[in-house]
Amino acid sequence: MEMFLVFLVQAVLAGFLFIAAGLSTVWALFRKLKPRQVVLCGAITMGILFTALLLLGRADPKVSPWISLQQYFGTKNFEEEWKADYQSAVKMGFPPDKLDGFKDDYKKYFYDLYPAWVASGCLVFGLLSYYFFSFVLSRITTRVPRATAFREWMIPEPLVFGLIMGVALKVLSRGNPVLDLLGSNLFLFFSMIYALGGFSILAFFYHKWRLPTMLKVLGYFILVQLILDIISAIGFFG
Repeated sequence: MEMFLVFLVQAVLAGFLFIAAGLSTVWALFRKLKPRQVVLCGAITMGILFTALLLLGRADPKVSPWISLQQYFGTKNFEEEWKADYQSAVKMGFPPDKLDGFKDDYKKYFYDLYPAWVASGCLVFGLLSYYFFSFVLSRITTRVPRATAFREWMIPEPLVFGLIMGVALKVLSRGNPVLDLLGSNLFLFFSMIYALGGFSILAFFYHKWRLPTMLKVLGYFILVQLILDIISAIGFFG
C-alpha cells in the first residue's frame, strides 16, 4: 500500500509537470516560433519546474540551494539515498547480492550524473512535446503549421565545444572532484544531444534509400549501443 501511494504521488507530480510544460509548448507554437525555439521553450520550462520541485522538496528548506547541491554530492547523502533505494528495491523483489554489486555503478552512472540525465530528459520532453502538440493543433487550426520532419533536424555546430569542454575537464581534473563531476555531466548531456542528431541522420538516409524495416531496426540498435558505450566512457575517463 505504501509503495502504491508513492507511485500515485509521483504520477500526479509527473502529470502536473507534463501539463504545465506542455502549455509553454502550445504558447510557443501559437507565437509561431521556430521549431528549435519551440523545443527549447518546452525543455527549459520543464527544467525550471523540475528544479523548483526539487528545491521545495528539500529536507531542510532553511539551507541554501547551493549548500543542498554540495550535500547531494557528498558521501553521507549518497549513503542515505542508497540505503533508502536499496530497501525499496528489496521490497520489490530484487536480490540483495545483485544490488550490492550495482552500488558503485549506480553512483558513477546515475547518481553523480543526475543533473545531466535531468537536462537530457527535459530536452527529449521538449522535442516530443513539439511533435505531439504540432500534430494535434495543426489539425485544429491553421495558425499552427505541421512539425518539421525529424530527419531534417541538424545539430548547431557550436555545440561541439560543449562536448570538447566536457572531455577536457574529465582529462584535466587530476583528482579534483568538482571538475570531474562537471566534466562528466557536460560530456553526457552533449553526447545525448549528438545522439539525437545521430537518430536524425539515420532517419534522413532511411527516407532517402527506403531501406527495409529490419535494416532500420538494426541501425537504431547499433546507435543505442554506441550511446551506451559513450556513457561507459565516462567511467573510463574517471
